[in-house]
Amino acid sequence: MVRWPGGEFFGKMPFVSLKLKPESGANQIKSADDAYSFVAHMRLSYQNKPHWQVARQALNHAGASDANEIQAWRAFRVAVKAEGWLAE
Repeated sequence: MVRWPGGEFFGKMPFVSLKLKPESGANQIKSADDAYSFVAHMRLSYQNKPHWQVARQALNHAGASDANEIQAWRAFRVAVKAEGWLAE
């Protein structure tokens, strides 16, 4: 990662890859875009759960800044863990 003169970083975004269990329907989420697509294509019964609503809202704003992307990663990770899909 490289720092601009103003102090901002550019380069790789802060969304860290997550490995998921096969029952989730995905093996790995590598970016905020992958996470957004994963949430958008899941069953409505899952989307209506509070932890997925929080994750979806955070993912909608992930591209605005690194801080938002970190928040989206955290919210997505909490939702995946709540479903028992996080492969640790």
